[in-house]
Amino acid sequence: QHFVEEFELRNTRPLDTDLLALFVDAKYLEVRDGDHLRPYCLYVTVGLGRDGHKRVLGCHALPGRESIENWKVSLRSLLERGLRNVMIVVQDDFSGLLTVTKGLFPGADIQLCIVHMQRNAKSHLGKAAGAEFNARMRTIKTAWKPDLASAQFDDLCRDFENASPTFVAEIRKKREHYLVFLGYPETLRRSFSTTNAVEAVNGQLEIMRRNNGG
Repeated sequence: QHFVEEFELRNTRPLDTDLLALFVDAKYLEVRDGDHLRPYCLYVTVGLGRDGHKRVLGCHALPGRESIENWKVSLRSLLERGLRNVMIVVQDDFSGLLTVTKGLFPGADIQLCIVHMQRNAKSHLGKAAGAEFNARMRTIKTAWKPDLASAQFDDLCRDFENASPTFVAEIRKKREHYLVFLGYPETLRRSFSTTNAVEAVNGQLEIMRRNNGG
C-alpha cells in the first residue's frame, strides 16, 4: 500500500517549470488482475534538473502494448503539472513519438537514442554488417566537430543503403535528430545521446518484478 501511494504521488506532484533534459522510454510487463496476468506498458519519464540531479517524474502503468495515444497521456501530464521548458528530449524512435514531442516541447532539441539505432542495425543488417555499422557509428559519436560527424554519417548511410534500403532511408530522414547531441559540450554528449538514464530505472523495476515473483 505504501508503494502504491508513493507511485500515485510520483505521478501527480508539481514539477519545476524548467528542465535541462527529459529522458523517456517504455517498458513492457504483466500486471496481476485478480487471477490473471494482463499485459501492461510502463511509460517512464526521467528529468535532469537545473541542479544536476536526475529524478523520476512519472511512471504510468497503462494496459495494452505501447501506443502513441498513451504517450500523449503521459507527456501531457508533465505539462499539466507545471513543466514548461526543456532543453533536450531524449527518446527512441517509436512510431509517431517524434511528432508528439516536437509538438509538446517546440523549443526543445529532440535526440533519438543512438543505442536503439545500433540495436536495430544488428537486426536489419545481419551480424557482420551490423557490427561494422556500429563500429563506424561509435567513431561518429566521438567526432570533435558536428560537421565532420554529419559527413561521416552521410558516408555511413551511403555504404549500407543497399544492404537495408528501408532501415537506412529511415535513419537518413531523421539524421538531424540522431546527431543533436554533438551540438552539446563533450562532457554531456554521452548522457544526451541515449535513453540510458531512464533504462536504468526500468532495470531496477525489472529486478523488483523478479524478486516479487512478477
